[in-house]
Amino acid sequence: MEESARQEGTTILVIDDDPAIRLIARTALEQEGYRVEEADDGIKALSLLETLRPNLILLDVLMPGLDGFAVCEQVRRLPGGKTIPVVMMTGLDDTESIRQAYKAGATDFIMKPVNWLILGHHVRYIIRSMKAFEDLYRSEAKSRALLGAIPDSMLRISGAGKVLESRGGLKRVLIPVGTETGSSVYEILPAQLARRLMHHIRQALETGEIQVFECELVVDGELCEGEIRTVKSGDNETLSIVRDITERKRTEKALSASEERYALVSLAANDGLWDWNLLTSEVLYSTRWKLLLGLGEAEIGVGIEEWFARIHPGDLEQVKLEINKHLEGLSQHFENEHRVRHRDGSYRWMLTRGIAVRDTSGKAYRMVGSHTDVSARKSAEEQLLHDAFYDALTGLPNRAHFMDRLGNARRRTRRTQGYTCAVLFLDLDRFKVINDSLGHMTGDTLLVDIARRLEKCTRPGDTVARFGGDEFVMLFEDIRDIQNAKMVAARVQEAFVAPFLSGGAEIFCTASIGIALSSPEDQKAEDVLRDADITMYQAKAHGRACYEVFAPSMRLQAVALLHMETDLRNAIERDELRLHYQPIVAFEDGKIIGVEALLRWQRRTGLMAPMEFIPLAEETGLIIPIGEWVFRTACSQLRRWFDEGVGPLRMSVNISVVQLRDRGFGNMVLKVIRETGVDPHYLDLEITESTLLDRNRMCLETLLKFKSLGIRICLDDFGSGYSSLSYLQSLPIDTLKIDRSFITRLASNGEQGKIVETILMLGQNLGIDVIAEGVETAEQQAKLQRIHCRSGQGFFFATPMEEEALRPLLERVRN
Repeated sequence: MEESARQEGTTILVIDDDPAIRLIARTALEQEGYRVEEADDGIKALSLLETLRPNLILLDVLMPGLDGFAVCEQVRRLPGGKTIPVVMMTGLDDTESIRQAYKAGATDFIMKPVNWLILGHHVRYIIRSMKAFEDLYRSEAKSRALLGAIPDSMLRISGAGKVLESRGGLKRVLIPVGTETGSSVYEILPAQLARRLMHHIRQALETGEIQVFECELVVDGELCEGEIRTVKSGDNETLSIVRDITERKRTEKALSASEERYALVSLAANDGLWDWNLLTSEVLYSTRWKLLLGLGEAEIGVGIEEWFARIHPGDLEQVKLEINKHLEGLSQHFENEHRVRHRDGSYRWMLTRGIAVRDTSGKAYRMVGSHTDVSARKSAEEQLLHDAFYDALTGLPNRAHFMDRLGNARRRTRRTQGYTCAVLFLDLDRFKVINDSLGHMTGDTLLVDIARRLEKCTRPGDTVARFGGDEFVMLFEDIRDIQNAKMVAARVQEAFVAPFLSGGAEIFCTASIGIALSSPEDQKAEDVLRDADITMYQAKAHGRACYEVFAPSMRLQAVALLHMETDLRNAIERDELRLHYQPIVAFEDGKIIGVEALLRWQRRTGLMAPMEFIPLAEETGLIIPIGEWVFRTACSQLRRWFDEGVGPLRMSVNISVVQLRDRGFGNMVLKVIRETGVDPHYLDLEITESTLLDRNRMCLETLLKFKSLGIRICLDDFGSGYSSLSYLQSLPIDTLKIDRSFITRLASNGEQGKIVETILMLGQNLGIDVIAEGVETAEQQAKLQRIHCRSGQGFFFATPMEEEALRPLLERVRN
């Protein structure tokens, strides 16, 4: 308490042109209880000393105008200036600078960078020692009394090295004291230390300047560090103060290690540091803080506005609000992410943390913190957010983003009278063919080009999104009526008229579009999207490259289709599938030469023909297990007939292009033939012209594999599609089945007869058998025979029937 009280009446004058040094020195000294005055140059300091009598002066060496040496000389010339301790702070570590400092009258010096944590202790010892010197000069008796009061050991030594007097300090004694007067320093000290001390004694006597050196001594078996200060105290005698600095050295080493660790952590963390003096409104910004913003050391001042002025206008208010909350004690610490302007004009995201230092009353007088550049993380977060709502390939909004927009539009529909939005669901026609034939890279390029064209069809506020694959969805807001929606769809269709260019080649692509309008009755946004999706499939079914408008009946039809799919998945297990057989007859003698296996579904609602459920089976993939059931059942039946002596008889089985594309289809056929024991030479597999258009290499290889086993390949419904002679020549076709549309009009239309005759001639020239389908009258059979058609099938001979009904006809063949 007494020590603190004495220090409160002690004034320290800090003279330095660096405001940061003055600020730090003030903080360190005020924490030790000293009163501090400041001057930023020598002239102001000398003017201040006309009225101020400080107890100690901290003086910088390098200053503009008068340097520290000149100021020190001027101080010593002032009245009473000789007794003021002057401690010079210098980064110059050459001997000449130190000699010049003492020559100018310096009491002591401190090397920069200054250890601010022990500055107060250093100052206290200097003031105490100088007080001792003053008393010594005034009175020998007072001097001796002081020797016993100060914490350090003291020796009065003559110029010849004789100990005139010695006193032990209050702390640990580093050298022998209490020795008899007249002992030599060489007797009481190690030789090397004695030589060093004598050297400094001679220097002190010659120059009158304080001599200081540090040394190591072993006391009670422990290595200690000491500091010996020698000053001329009279004619041919000196006073040497021996101070134990072991603890101070340990503290300095620990502090140095701590500072090194802090520096390494700060460097590793890549953070910029700031220290805000709330009393002076000055902020110390670290070098790293400045570098984070591309600033040099001299490009930024010490005001808080240097930071605040660079914060993005949209973030500044929140930053100030949270800082004030912390300073008022409403938060434990300050933390905020905000944008700060870089020197290049761009904004960098900074994570700023800080904490206030408070006095005993809880009032903040200082706040320190750090800046961390989190721009990379913010960019990654923004990219993740973008990827969550946008399609990576086209850059269009994705399903999640579209549904959000559609939800907002639906809410406006409910709130606003007469407000309607339209959803257009687009699916590209035959895109898979383009993708498979030209490659996925070309397909991706096409999707991007389509996205750009669709964007041109929208107005501000409308939305075009990609749902994946070849599906695009468009939202048009504030549509007046259905006619307006149709006009929009027509405009979208026009966007597909011009060819797309890829690698110098032209690609033509169309889209089927389903249109659905919102209404206040719709429960959810998903309802509108579902209706548009359903309607798009109707457009596909009606020929593609067109648009359809949603009608409530479509939803019922879609639900019915869903129920049908569920039933169809269970049809095999429930034993609901049936095979009916239609005879193929030789015209010449009316004999049955083969049968075609035709699938029927005995559903709970009634018997269903293939055209009612096969498209659904192909779309869902159910055609694979259903097709295997059909082939196995037909082969098993053919084998039973052969075992019963019915034959020779051929069995025709229809296969889908979806089955041909299936990698396991060929193995399935071989397995069934092996397990049923049927002769493959009596099997015909019927394919449609759409299979020819597929041009799939795997399909061709599978057909050739079947051909090598003796299985015959029939081309069904010939003439109804897009067959060409090149297909017939390149594919392993054994039989053509003339489409029933030609046979139906054969008798009434001469042109039809010529077409059929041409097909017969084509088959004869290519070595391919020809069968007429859909023969329903004797007249049709007669005309076919006249143009040399040898066989056919149709209701004229027999309708498709179950095996039990067919058996009597087959018995006739056997007999």
